[in-house]
Amino acid sequence: MKSTYLTKLTKTVLMITMGMLLSVNAWAQDTKSLSGLEEEVKKALNCSFITTDGVPDNEAYQVLDFILRDSKTFTFNLPYLRKIIISNTVKGEYTENAGQFTGITLPNTRDEKFLDYCLRHEMGHVIDHAKNARESNEWTAARKHVETKSISTYAGTNDQELFAEMVAYRTAKEYGKSLSPLPNDIEKMIDKYLYN
Repeated sequence: MKSTYLTKLTKTVLMITMGMLLSVNAWAQDTKSLSGLEEEVKKALNCSFITTDGVPDNEAYQVLDFILRDSKTFTFNLPYLRKIIISNTVKGEYTENAGQFTGITLPNTRDEKFLDYCLRHEMGHVIDHAKNARESNEWTAARKHVETKSISTYAGTNDQELFAEMVAYRTAKEYGKSLSPLPNDIEKMIDKYLYN
């Protein structure tokens, strides 16, 4: 009687263990496909399409996975983004086609800090383009009080880069901590475009 009970108990334990192992194995293999990840990124960034420029799938996957995770830290409403290109370039690049759509090129890099900066900077261009931010009276007024050197060297290139750098600066995780806050009128102006 005891041996029958022990045999049944042993079989039950073995079946539960096998089931758990199979579940863990299935979970481990249940990674998103590249196309599935692309769909999630397109939805998160309100983007029409994603393409790669000679970048291997596993590298593109890593970049897109980071973009998806990073986009969750953006609390602002993202404007319409037409395309994202993952490319073997050294830096991000903003592209525009006759005002009909806005696209960004992001580097294929494992340097997540740099990729985070590129994404926020390029989204600054998208916001500027989609909302005509630099055409506003607020921009003209705030622009007079901006010390570009306090934001970055690149911010001094031109007003388009200044706006994008302001967005990257304002949305940085270090903003208000190791990065000093922008003057109040400038912060309000940038926040209007970020959060409205």
